[in-house]
This record gives sequence, C-alpha cells and structure tokens, in this order.
Amino acid sequence: MQVFKLRKKGVKCGFPRFKSIERMKSLHYPQYEAGFWLDKKLKVTPFGEITIKKHREIKGEIKTLTLKRESSGKWFAIFCVEKEEPILRENRGKAVGIDLGLKTFATLSNGMEIDNPRHFKRYEERLAFIQRKFSFHKKRTKNYKKAKIRVAKLNEKVSDCRRDFLHKISTELVNIYSFVALEKLASKEMAEENYGKSINDAGWSMFANMLAYKAEGAGCRVVFVNPENTSKMCSRCGNIRDDLTLWDRTYKCPTCGLSTDRDLNSAVNILTKATPGQGGSNACNSFHKERDVALATSVKQEAHTYL
Repeated sequence: MQVFKLRKKGVKCGFPRFKSIERMKSLHYPQYEAGFWLDKKLKVTPFGEITIKKHREIKGEIKTLTLKRESSGKWFAIFCVEKEEPILRENRGKAVGIDLGLKTFATLSNGMEIDNPRHFKRYEERLAFIQRKFSFHKKRTKNYKKAKIRVAKLNEKVSDCRRDFLHKISTELVNIYSFVALEKLASKEMAEENYGKSINDAGWSMFANMLAYKAEGAGCRVVFVNPENTSKMCSRCGNIRDDLTLWDRTYKCPTCGLSTDRDLNSAVNILTKATPGQGGSNACNSFHKERDVALATSVKQEAHTYL
C-alpha cells in the first residue's frame, strides 16, 4: 500500500512484485509446542503430520524450527536446541600453522600437504552441458522445470562434496593438534580480483568457520593472524623479498640462503606470528574471539533433518 501512496504524491516507483510460491525458501516457527511438535513424525501447523528421516537424534531442549526448501526440491527441518555446555576435552597435540592455497588446499608448518580436490572442476563439463540444455526450454513448461531441478541437483552435489571434504579435514585437524594458526583471509575480496572460481571452489571461509566452532569441543585453539608478508618473509632470518611473484613456488632467501617450498615457508611464518611473544602476534585477541564463537555454537546447535 505504501507504493500506491507514493505514486499518488507523484513519486516515481514501481509496482509491488508478485510474490510467487517459487520465491518462498523457508518457514520459521519460533516456539516449540505452539506451532510444531516432534514425536515419531513432525507435526506442523497448518500442514499436519509430516514423515521425516532423522539423520541423528536431537539432544537438548528444542526451541525453534525452520522448514527450508532447497532449489533441488528437497525440504529440511532445522531445529535449534539449547543444551548444557559440554565438558572441555584435553588436547595435548602439537601446534601447527596452516597456509591455504589453490595448488594444494593447505600446507602445514610440519611439511604435510592436503591436496585440493577441485570439486567444481570435476563436474564442470557435466554442469555446462545440462545448463545448455536447460537454456533451450521454454519457461514455465514441464521440461523447463525438470531441467531446472536437474541443474540444481548437480550444483547441490558439488556443494555437498565440498562440505563433506571440509568437515572431515577440519575435524581431523582439531583432534590432532592443540593449537592451529591460519591467515585471516578476505576470500570474498580476493575472489573478485583474481581466480574467483578456484577460490570459491576451495571454500576457505567455510573451512575457517568449521575450525573455529569445532576447536572448543576438541580442546584446540584456533588463531587468525594478519596475512601481510607471510609469503614474502623468510621464516629463518625474517628478510622480506618484495620481488617475489605468485609464480615463484620456491622461496630462496638471499640473506641466509634458505631454500624451501613457498607455501611451507608461509605456514611456518603463520605459526610464528600466532605464537605469543613473537612480533606481529595477535594470538590472545583472536583466541578469545574464536572461543566466544565456539561457545555460542555449542549452546545452540542446529539439527538438520531431511524430510
């Protein structure tokens, strides 16, 4: 109604957009037993009983429910629960620095490398093929809807593969190491400049978030450091090479003679920066910030149930 009032006053503005059912992505129920109940089936007002598949038992007091629809046509019931703060585990693992990259997904300061699976590249040709077929169909026809779901399912598969890989790697790292240091990368800004497809496919931000919220329960500390000069600085003597380019994969220091892999040198510098008492360290502030994030996540967890 506000639009019509503005038009009467002479203000130029468009008409309200028609709200199609296709634009509806989720429904939120803020109170348990007021709009939904969970037993063997999920009872939701006004839809009644819905058969669900629980992929794990829900532990804690259920607070809210969100029904979410994916582009592939799948529906998920997302429960927000409140539970007691878990007992912190004792982790006596070693400290490690992690350098995220594109050639290899991650290089650890102890020399270990994690390969980049490149999930999108694996399905890129198939996705391009079905997207071309999808573009030939007339809108709002049966074939158009089928092709649209086919594209959404393949995109969902790529996303699920990426998420599964990141979950497994992040869980393994926080269980093995007691202190993890990595760069605080502005991956969104970096993707807008160069190698956007590869950076988004790697999922650096998602990986960092997973490490942060899993660390508290595993007795691990996760620290983010300033990425400035981590690749250009010598991990042995501290000399900075301004002439180093992205194509130089071996770091050679003209001062002390160090010759090592560029990513390994960067990972060692990241660990040094994160160590309290070292120059450029922001370990204390970063740790407390990530600890608060992990605590908040542990109090309210989301249990995803496939409908």
